[in-house]
Amino acid sequence: MELVLNQKLETVPEPIEVSHFTTNGLLNSNYKSIVKLNFSKSTPKSIFGIRQRIKSSQLRKVNHTAVILKLSVFAIALIALF
Repeated sequence: MELVLNQKLETVPEPIEVSHFTTNGLLNSNYKSIVKLNFSKSTPKSIFGIRQRIKSSQLRKVNHTAVILKLSVFAIALIALF
């Protein structure tokens, strides 16, 4: 295998600048509208409806012990830093 030093190189045209930022987000609007429609039409007897009711009831409850514990750990860490 030989190395050729005096070889003419091809000229490559400059690439067209493409914007990498989109305003549509990760999901396209057609998919979003289908998901929203299915979410609003979910029946309480479907598996999805049952799961959503369980999740919403769990999210409404506040575990006061966990909140107090998290705040106390944060306060101790804050005091330890200063």
